[in-house]
Amino acid sequence: MKRLLIVLAGLSVGVALTAGVAMTSTAGTRHAQAASGKASVLIRHQMQGCHAWSVNGGAFRAKQSATVRLGGTMTVTNNDVMPHKLFKLSGPALRISRANMNHMSATAWLVFKHRGTYRLGTKPGEDYAGMTMKTTGEDNVLRLTVKVT
Repeated sequence: MKRLLIVLAGLSVGVALTAGVAMTSTAGTRHAQAASGKASVLIRHQMQGCHAWSVNGGAFRAKQSATVRLGGTMTVTNNDVMPHKLFKLSGPALRISRANMNHMSATAWLVFKHRGTYRLGTKPGEDYAGMTMKTTGEDNVLRLTVKVT
């Protein structure tokens, strides 16, 4: 009976340690993602809503958010069938290099030199010649919130 209690006690300590390590590991992963120095955004065409964007390979949606550390960079690549102009809606000073993404695979670059919350958007243009595609529903309005820590 004493052996059984010692084994059970050892198992519960092992389970608790394993759970603690798992929680620490998960928290560390979240922290590493939150403190990332780089982010990448991809704009694509889709049938429902016309266009959407993805942050760091995540799901494509019209509204996105990202967290970047101070001094971090972001690239925005336009793979849509229409040009997009990237612009700042609000937030600290920001320089956007090549904001006019006027051809497929065009890329804009941003460097976040100030802490704060930035709100970004795009202004889509007309479909490229020969690339007209039918879509359903209202066109999405792309919005991105970037928190710089």
